[in-house]
Amino acid sequence: MRATVRDAMSTDVVSVRSQTSIDDAERLVVQYCLSELFVTNEQGRLVGTLPDYVILKRRLAKAPRPRQTVEHFMSRRFLVIDADSPVCVAARYLREHVHNRLAVVEGMSLIGQITRGAVLQLLSQNTRDTQPCEAHLSPEIRQIHRPRLISGTMISPTNAVR
Repeated sequence: MRATVRDAMSTDVVSVRSQTSIDDAERLVVQYCLSELFVTNEQGRLVGTLPDYVILKRRLAKAPRPRQTVEHFMSRRFLVIDADSPVCVAARYLREHVHNRLAVVEGMSLIGQITRGAVLQLLSQNTRDTQPCEAHLSPEIRQIHRPRLISGTMISPTNAVR
């Protein structure tokens, strides 16, 4: 059986709610050396991301910094991948794009993250998964499992196309 995103993902994810203060979010980014924070609602559904460069721009701004929430700064455009997608799909996407991690979802809920490092570690341990992935995926699976850019509304890759 081929490795899935679930096999390589980490469930140890630092996330914040959209109503978290931007100052608290900044402290988390600094404390954990994060490039971005995932933003969830009260039900644990991913609603956005907060990149570190947005926090940096805010920090460097000369204007007064009133107390604001993450919701004001977060991006509502983000990528997700389903936990049961083949890990090679995540590997291809992470190789071809600037993202160093993807949010992993089950249904509509954030359950983890998968990073380039985790994918590389899994692939280096499993030589059967280092073969070109494209040849092992039918066109239907490629379509179903492709990570999707979400804008506003969360769509899981596995249930977006039937």
